[in-house]
Amino acid sequence: MERPHFDIVASGERMRQIRRQRNISVKQVMEYMGFESTQAVYKWEAGKCYPQADNLVALAILYHVSPMELLVEEDLVSSSTCLGCSIAA
Repeated sequence: MERPHFDIVASGERMRQIRRQRNISVKQVMEYMGFESTQAVYKWEAGKCYPQADNLVALAILYHVSPMELLVEEDLVSSSTCLGCSIAA
C-alpha cells in the first residue's frame, strides 16, 4: 500500500468550506481550540500549514466530521482504488 499524499491548499479550502457550511466563525474556532488569536485557523485555511494531529481531531469533532474529511488527497485516482480500506493508526 502506498502512503497517501495530501494537497495542503485544497485541504485548507475544504476546512474553510466545512466551517462555513456549519455557520461557525473563525473566532468561534479560536475560542473552542483555546487559542489567543485566529492566526492558526487562517493559516490552516490558507493552506500554509496543517493543524497538528490533536488540533485536526478537535477540529473534526467541532465540525462533526472525521479528520480524514478535512484533508484532500493529491492523487484521487490511486485513493479510489482503496475505497473502503480501513486506516491504520
